[in-house]
Amino acid sequence: MLPRYGAACDAEIFAGKVLSNAGSGSDRSILAGINWAVSHRCRVISMSLGAPTKVGDTYSRVYETVAQRALEKGTLIVAAAGNSRPRPVNHPANCPSIMAVGAITPDFTVAPFSCIGINLDGGQVDIAAPGVDVYSSYKEPTGYRRLSGTSMATPHVAGVVALLAEAFPNEGPAELKLRLLSSAQHLPLPNTDVGVGLVQAP
Repeated sequence: MLPRYGAACDAEIFAGKVLSNAGSGSDRSILAGINWAVSHRCRVISMSLGAPTKVGDTYSRVYETVAQRALEKGTLIVAAAGNSRPRPVNHPANCPSIMAVGAITPDFTVAPFSCIGINLDGGQVDIAAPGVDVYSSYKEPTGYRRLSGTSMATPHVAGVVALLAEAFPNEGPAELKLRLLSSAQHLPLPNTDVGVGLVQAP
């Protein structure tokens, strides 16, 4: 077996394809993917996807309902905050019941592309993770390359949630989220950019 990498390299992964090979897709397919993951009792859903929002936009009530239902079923959803700074946090990461992940650089500064939690009706950044020059999987024939984006930061957070779920198997998503947020490393940066700070593995 080849070596595996990441925050939770031994986690069981359910890979649900909700976007086309070109990276586009519909809310219908994304929502179907969430429901599929919940039905398979996944403890955490990692979504490196999203659509831009504008200042003053509110969150999707449909996604919020689905995210709340996921929480009730034992699943925490983690999503990329977006890469269109200085615009607000992307949809659907801007839903209150979905964790929005911002990106930081190796120098512990805010990534220049990471969206901001500036919309009052939802849309906050909850936590930050490494998102610049991250070694990641990539389409064939390359296979792997270094990439930047909140889509790179999001799996870091999802991986730590998986580790917490393993360490505390009897805790639900609300308790795991609280552990995740309370253990984050404080950063001298605006919470609109990094939320509570840098994610920390247990």
